Amino acid sequence: MVSARDDLDLLRRIKGKRFPGWKQFFLVKKILSPNEKKIVLVCAGTIFLGFILLGVNMVIANSQKVPDVGGRYTEAVVGSPQLINPIFSSINDVDTDIVKLVFSGLMRYDKEQNLAPDLAESYTLSEDKKVYTFYLRKNVFWHDGRPFTARDVAFTIQAIQDKAVGSPLLISFQGVGVEVVDDYTIKFSLSESFAPFLGIMTVGIISEEKWFDILPERMKLHGQNLQPVGTGPFMFKKLSKNDSGYVRNYELIRFRDYYAKPPYIEDFVFKFFSEYEGPEGAIQALRSQRVSGLNFVPHDLREKVERKHIQIHTLQLPQYTALFFNQNRNAELKENKLKTALQHAIDKERLLRETLKNEGQVIYSPILPGFPGYNPEVPRAEYSPSKANELLDELWPRLPAEKYVEEKMVALIKKWQEDNPTATSTEASADEALGAPPDESAREAAQEEYVRQELAATVNEAQVFYRKNKDGKLLEINLVTVNTPEYKKAAEFIAGFWQEVGVKVNITYAETKDFSRAILKNRDYDVLFYGLILGGDPDQLPFWHSNQTEFPGLNLAGYVNRNADALLEKIRTLDNEEEIIELYKKFQDIILNEKPAIFLYMPIYTYATTDEVRGIDVVRISYPVDRFANVTEWYLETKRQWK
Repeated sequence: MVSARDDLDLLRRIKGKRFPGWKQFFLVKKILSPNEKKIVLVCAGTIFLGFILLGVNMVIANSQKVPDVGGRYTEAVVGSPQLINPIFSSINDVDTDIVKLVFSGLMRYDKEQNLAPDLAESYTLSEDKKVYTFYLRKNVFWHDGRPFTARDVAFTIQAIQDKAVGSPLLISFQGVGVEVVDDYTIKFSLSESFAPFLGIMTVGIISEEKWFDILPERMKLHGQNLQPVGTGPFMFKKLSKNDSGYVRNYELIRFRDYYAKPPYIEDFVFKFFSEYEGPEGAIQALRSQRVSGLNFVPHDLREKVERKHIQIHTLQLPQYTALFFNQNRNAELKENKLKTALQHAIDKERLLRETLKNEGQVIYSPILPGFPGYNPEVPRAEYSPSKANELLDELWPRLPAEKYVEEKMVALIKKWQEDNPTATSTEASADEALGAPPDESAREAAQEEYVRQELAATVNEAQVFYRKNKDGKLLEINLVTVNTPEYKKAAEFIAGFWQEVGVKVNITYAETKDFSRAILKNRDYDVLFYGLILGGDPDQLPFWHSNQTEFPGLNLAGYVNRNADALLEKIRTLDNEEEIIELYKKFQDIILNEKPAIFLYMPIYTYATTDEVRGIDVVRISYPVDRFANVTEWYLETKRQWK
C-alpha cells in the first residue's frame, strides 16, 4: 500500500527540493479559504512588526540621545540694552548679559566659578608679581572674519584707561602698562602687585579695526554699541525697535568659527518688556511659551511663574542689598546717632521674610560669608524701636501728627495764595463794570482742592508723629530705589519702619533704564536702597575708596575715610591670605563704626526656563550674567548617537 509519505518522497526525487519554491508560495492563495488568507496576512504582519520593534529596541539599546545643533532660544528681559560694549556694559545688567555672549576676555570664569584662560592659552607672572605675560590663541577670529591679535587687547585696555572714553572700569586699570610683544604675546606691567588682576582680565576685548578711528569722547555714542563685532560664541544678527525708539528684540546667531566648542543653540534672542506682570508682561510671555526663559524672577512673583513645564533655577549670588547714606547731600546723615537710630528701627528678619520669602540671608557688614575677613559674630544693631526713639528724642523732639498737618496746611495756603494773587482793585472794578464780579467761592474751592491734593500726597495717615530739631527743621529723608517689584515692596517696608519712629520719608522710584543716568550719575538721593554685586573677587576698593565717589564709581555713599583707603590699597598688593583677612577685619571695623550704610540682606538669584532648554549646569555665580557660564552646552535639539 502506497502512503502519503511515499508520495512526498517521490515528488522530492522528481523536483529535487525539500521546500516549496516562490511560485508555489504564490499558489497558496488559490487553495486557501478567505478566512485562512486573513489569518496568514495577520500572522505575516505581526512577524513583520515584531522585526521592526526588535530593530528599534536594538537601536535604542545601543545608542543614546545627545545634543544637536539647532533651535531658537528667546529670553524675556525687563529693561532695555544701551551699550553692548564690554568697556561700558558693567553698569547695565542687560548690556552685560549680551556682552557675555558676543565678546571674550583673556580669562573667564567657568561654571564652577574658577578662573581659566580664554582668549589666552596661558600666562606667566614675574617673581615680583608685577608683570603678567599672556600668550594668546592663534585660532581666534572676529565675527567679521579678521584674525584676533594682541593689538586688539592693547587697544581695549588703553581705551578703558582714557578718561575721555568714560569707562566705569577705569579705576581697575589705572597704572597698568601695556606692551605688545608680538601678534600673540602681550605684557602688562603693574606699579604694585595686585592679586585680583587675573579677575579683571575677564573683561571683553573689542576690535581695534572697528574702533581705532572713533574719537574717545564719541565712543559711547557710536552705533557699534548696538551692533557689535566680537569673538564670543554668538554674533549679532539684527535688532528691532518700537515706535518710541526702544529696542524690542535683539537677535544673536551661533558663531560657527568660535575658537572653543561652538554652541548648540542656533539663534539666541533677547525680547524686552516694560514690566513683569500684565497681559503683555514678561511672565505671561513665558507662561504662554512665547519665550523660552525669563532672565530674573522677582521673589514676590515666583508663584505666578511656577508652572508644570517651567524650570526655576536658584543660584547663590554674592550681593549685598543696603541703604547707602549720601552725607554729601543731606548733612543730617553725618550724625552717628541718627544713623544708629535708623538701624535700630529696621526689622531685617521681617524685611527678608516679607519681600524675599526668606530666600536670602540677613547681613550686618559689607564682608559677606565666604569672603576674607567675614565674621559671623560681628556686632549687630538689634531691632528696637524704643532704642531708636531714645536716640532721636535727644536731637529731634516729637511733633504730633495733628500739629504737623496744621502747620503744613498753613504753609500750603500761603504758597497757593502767592502763586495765585487776587486781582487788583482796578481790575476788580473793571470786572464789576462788565457785570462779572470776582467769584470768591470758586477761588476758595480751588485753594481747598490744592491743599487737599498736596496733603494726600505728602502726609501718611499712619504716621502718628514727626520730628523737628531746635531750629525747626523737619527730620525728612528722600529714599530712592529702582522701580522693580522687589525694591518697591522693600522700600515701602523701610519707609514704614522709619515712619514709626517719627521720620518723614519720601520715596522715589527710578525706572531701570534711566537709573544710572538719572540717579547714580548725580548721586540724586539722601538714602539709596540698592544692591551691589561683589563678584568672585573680594576686592572692596571699587565700593568704598574715596576715588570712587563720583560716577561711574560705585562708592554710592560718597564715603571718604583715608584710613579705609589705605587699608584697601594695601590689600590689593598682598597675596598672603592671613594678612588680607586681618586688614579686611580692620576695614570692617571702620565701616561699622562710621555707618555709611545699613547692610540688610544677601539675596538669592532666580531665573526661569522652559523644560525644553537642557544642559544648564551652573549652581554658584558671581554675577547674574554667570548663569551663561556654560551657555555653549545649552541645547534644544537632540539626535541619537551609537554608544
